[in-house]
Amino acid sequence: MKGALKNAILVAVVLVVCALLLEVMTRLFVDDGVSYELEMWKYATDVKVRDPRPEMGHKHGPNRNASLMSVDVRTNEQGFRGPQISEKAAEGVARIAFVGDSTTMGWGVAEKDTFAHQVIERLVKQGRKVDGFNEGVGNWNTTQELTHFLDTGLKMKPDIVVLTYFINDGEPIPTYPKESWLDLHSAAWIVLNYRLDSLIRQFGPRPDWKQYYRGLYDDNAPGWKATQKAIAGFAEVARNNGIKLVVFHLPELRELKPYPFADVTAKVKKVVEENALPFVDLLPTVENLDPASLWVTVPDPHPNAKADSAFSDGMVRELLPILDELCRTQKKGC
Repeated sequence: MKGALKNAILVAVVLVVCALLLEVMTRLFVDDGVSYELEMWKYATDVKVRDPRPEMGHKHGPNRNASLMSVDVRTNEQGFRGPQISEKAAEGVARIAFVGDSTTMGWGVAEKDTFAHQVIERLVKQGRKVDGFNEGVGNWNTTQELTHFLDTGLKMKPDIVVLTYFINDGEPIPTYPKESWLDLHSAAWIVLNYRLDSLIRQFGPRPDWKQYYRGLYDDNAPGWKATQKAIAGFAEVARNNGIKLVVFHLPELRELKPYPFADVTAKVKKVVEENALPFVDLLPTVENLDPASLWVTVPDPHPNAKADSAFSDGMVRELLPILDELCRTQKKGC
């Protein structure tokens, strides 16, 4: 009996030592600052916080700092990516809110290279009185974006809202299972789960990513129905608060010419314009470029700094006439 107990204790000790060694090896040799699964894990644990409301799910925590994809990410008091910002813009200054998901937040892109920063910087260099804030959060859909804007963004009194739309915004709000201690603290556990999942996908049925995205826009898809309501909600908020709102479509960057989702873009555009909102497709700003040159990393097709620079070109062109109107009517953004 004593021998069996000793053997059990020995096995337990060996397993613990092996787990600790695996954790150390993962952090030393696998965590290179650009490992997608580990960087997303850090983002979820170091920057995001849970919000129990079913229409919100998660958001950025306030005053967070993290290194993600080898770039510094900071949030301010409101959870926006970037520096602190006053609740009200200075006299004569037109404030621009950039609202969206990880493509707006700038996943894998330095703060100064995000289109939210570049647009403001370019307008200021042109002599325009503007400021702005980045209300983008990874894994948000349009419903979550509207919920947070009503909670937080609207209080910052923006004159213009740049609402960016990416094809996965048609996804329903995800479920949030209770996390284990390993989920929160073990890099090795995260890598192991991710690699096992990838292996299962490789040898099991592999869903086609194009079919998946297009399926989000079936007429009866719950995510798409919710998205249409959220777009209408943004339009109503803009009208009621005297805000100029523009919807900018950001293309999926894996294939650009021919673009495989023109039908989806047309469907989104129809809903946006039915709500009397301008819709601007930014595909023309990048369609003649090599798709892989626009990705954060080769396996991660989030827009990089080059893509954000191209998007900024298109955004500035559309925003200048709006600023001209604000200058004429409200003496802002001149």
